[in-house]
Amino acid sequence: MRSLHLLASAALLSVAVGAHADNNAKLVQTGNDNDATLDQAGVLNEVTIRQNGTANSGAIFQRDMAEANQASLVQIGSSNEATIYQEPDSHFATASIYQEGAGNRAEVEQTWYANDLQLSSIGDNNLISATQQGLAQAEAYQIGNNNSVTLDQYGIYHGTTLALYQVGDENLASIEQGDAGTIKLAQNGNLNTATISQYNLFGEVEFNQVGDDNLLTVEQSGRSNAFRGSSTGNGNSVEVVQRYDGNQASVVQSGDDNIAAINQLAGYSEARINQVGMANQASITQNAELMNAVISQTGTGNMATVTQQ
Repeated sequence: MRSLHLLASAALLSVAVGAHADNNAKLVQTGNDNDATLDQAGVLNEVTIRQNGTANSGAIFQRDMAEANQASLVQIGSSNEATIYQEPDSHFATASIYQEGAGNRAEVEQTWYANDLQLSSIGDNNLISATQQGLAQAEAYQIGNNNSVTLDQYGIYHGTTLALYQVGDENLASIEQGDAGTIKLAQNGNLNTATISQYNLFGEVEFNQVGDDNLLTVEQSGRSNAFRGSSTGNGNSVEVVQRYDGNQASVVQSGDDNIAAINQLAGYSEARINQVGMANQASITQNAELMNAVISQTGTGNMATVTQQ
């Protein structure tokens, strides 16, 4: 039955490719119980599926007048699932998925205009879910087991850029990105969590977490807000809220169980928190424009709160 299914699929593929002379398709499967689905419409589309191993499932759809879309899907191992769907009016989108291991899952949806996406999972039971709309560019790489990435990009006018790297086990990253945003996030360790909501124009987030069980939460709205920093150790927590325009914030943590919170609720302010040690707590709240605050903590169990208004 499997052989008949593949022969039928190959026949349909030949018809599809013949109907659109500029399209190109390639399918290679090695092993048992692998399944693949190819569907193309439009001009200059290109599809490549390669599955080595057993019980892998891959599906690529390029529909309507999708123009110069390209999709590539490579799975090596067992029981991996990947789906690429480039919707109508997707124009110049390109997507590539590479998975090595067992039980990995990747889903991609690209809509309208010039999207670019590169995804990779190496290990077992990893998840990547990506949705791109407009002018969006992203790359996400995972090495380890039980890691999860969910990203939504909406670069309607100016474009968005995202780079995400996770190494270790059970790390979680959830990102929502609006227009003209830039995000660079790296998590190295286990059980780290990052949640970033970037709804501002020309926003920047750059953060690195190294260790175990660290938490990062960032919310940006307005225009031209920027946050940078790093957390090295275990059980650290960082929470940042930036609203209105032109705010700058940074948090640097080295040690364990430190907590840092920055709330910038007006424009053109700067806040910095530096923590070295264990179980330190620091909070900065800025409710007026043109404020500046710095907290530096060294040692164990220190607490500091700054409120500017």
